[in-house]
Amino acid sequence: MPRLTLQTDWEHQRLHGNPSSPLRQIHFRRPRTRILRIIFLTTAIALCFIFFLSRGSGGDGTVSDYWSQYQSLPVSQPPDDLSVISHEAPPVGEDGTLPSRLEKTNPSFHILMPAVEKNVGLCQTVTSAMILNYPPPTVIKSLPDFSSPPTAHDAVVAQIKGIVSFLRNSKRVNEKDLVLIVDGSDTFFQLPPEILIQRFHTTLEKHNQKLKEKYGVVVVENPDKGSKEVVQKYSQRVIFAASKECFPNHPDDVACVSVPGSTLPPDVYGPKTDIQRDGQRNRPRWLDSGAVMGQAADLLPIYERVLEYVLHHRNRHGDQMVLSRLYGTQEYVRELERRRTSSWLKEWFRDMIGISEATNITNVYLRLEPGQRYEFGIGLDYESQLFFTMKNSRNDVEWVKYNNISQVSTVQARHGVPREVRLTLPADIQEKAPNPFTQPARAPGEAVKPPINETVDSLPHPMNMTWETLPLMTNVHSAAVPATIHLNGDPSVRPEWWSNMWFHPWSRALLRKYIRSARGRVASQSSLLGGSDWWDARGGIGGVWTNYDEWMDFEDLCSGFEEKIFDDGLGAWGQEDGGIFQKPIYNQWGILISGKGPPNLEEAQNKEAGNQGK
Repeated sequence: MPRLTLQTDWEHQRLHGNPSSPLRQIHFRRPRTRILRIIFLTTAIALCFIFFLSRGSGGDGTVSDYWSQYQSLPVSQPPDDLSVISHEAPPVGEDGTLPSRLEKTNPSFHILMPAVEKNVGLCQTVTSAMILNYPPPTVIKSLPDFSSPPTAHDAVVAQIKGIVSFLRNSKRVNEKDLVLIVDGSDTFFQLPPEILIQRFHTTLEKHNQKLKEKYGVVVVENPDKGSKEVVQKYSQRVIFAASKECFPNHPDDVACVSVPGSTLPPDVYGPKTDIQRDGQRNRPRWLDSGAVMGQAADLLPIYERVLEYVLHHRNRHGDQMVLSRLYGTQEYVRELERRRTSSWLKEWFRDMIGISEATNITNVYLRLEPGQRYEFGIGLDYESQLFFTMKNSRNDVEWVKYNNISQVSTVQARHGVPREVRLTLPADIQEKAPNPFTQPARAPGEAVKPPINETVDSLPHPMNMTWETLPLMTNVHSAAVPATIHLNGDPSVRPEWWSNMWFHPWSRALLRKYIRSARGRVASQSSLLGGSDWWDARGGIGGVWTNYDEWMDFEDLCSGFEEKIFDDGLGAWGQEDGGIFQKPIYNQWGILISGKGPPNLEEAQNKEAGNQGK
């Protein structure tokens, strides 16, 4: 018992005794010293760790400089800085033609539509483009005659050859011209070209800022200026549509594995985003070849590489396969360069907290050849601002009337969109899209062709019908109203989707308005401005060009398909007023671009001379 009492007294003294007692001082000094020692050692280890990581991240000069070793794009004016629209109007003749030697200073806007045959799909694509006042498209035919469709592979080869030939044609195309390539038989246009072009520029500007932050800059020689300048290493110059699946490439191919993630939120389709096997909840991140936009000079090397591939590989999906692989390889090389120049410590830290920017290149082995070009400035439209891809996405959309408060406030909730917000009409449509029902201005005494028919040409008053009151196809998950729609999914829904398009109830009247609007200032011989000042120099109205430099008016292209296009019971196109409504007009190369008559001016003159001789 005395020993127990002595121990208790000692504990009492240690805990409650004099603070200056040796026992108490010893007890508190030892833990404090241990803590300081631990902090010191931890700091020393961390500094050594940082030192060695920093040495490793700098490189010793033996790692390849992927940016300089593998060709990148030349230093040139970026597409998002170019002005396609010119506000200076040229002199116009009485018949709407322009001077044959008038030079066009601003870039033109061209539309290419690869197509195998005449069909309803091609006519719907062309109709929607005309109604929205796009320039006359160039249909890339597989063969001179639509009546004999080639095999699937031969069609692909012929179409790629046609695209490359068009882009190489310096007489028709300037290297700075904007070119839009869409699937000719599977595309609906929804918004006017003003919106599409502006979104192209805006998307490039936004994506290029992100690329600059991710990959940094480099000092290069500018041959045009004869001096050095700082440019960002990688930039986006071409925009393809985005798809939810990697097709037809193998799942382990670089085209599928090494592409960047989508810019959409990681839970945009709910908790099963990117993990559901059927692909419907995947965020779009793979390339879709059905729609692309860029400058001619940037598209040409891409399609030259595609042509090289399809000439030596028989595959009906050869173009899609090689374009996807070009994009994946581009991103693979970019990632190698990023890792070469990035700090290991930064990579480790970002990976630990789950915000790594690294692109997956695990188990991807490519043979890279020095001097070979792998950089093409390719990027994707993840949010469907320019192009909506239907495959695996048909349930992502609704036709929204933005003046319907009940619809816009509940549509995202019905689709299970996390953190839904009330949808509003995009500002660019509200501010810049012209009212589609406004009738064209006419000069006093100007002939109206086709003439106004009160029954056929009935349209809503512009004050009563605006973009807010029209049903616009909306990607509910990205809150985007796409300018074009690629119908590469279930073909059975095409009739329903066509009837849902905002213009369908008035499609014949709007198409006649489009043709009528070009009479004064714009249906032209050289038509450097056409219906809009970005049109190409060939002109034309109410029809299409082909890659064989022939003009086909709407009646020649779509005769027999009118009921499935217009669904109005008014019969054949061009017969609403009892017959032909237009005299022939020829452009500066003597090619028929409007009306009825011989296909070229020389034949027309010979025919007229023969009639006079009689």
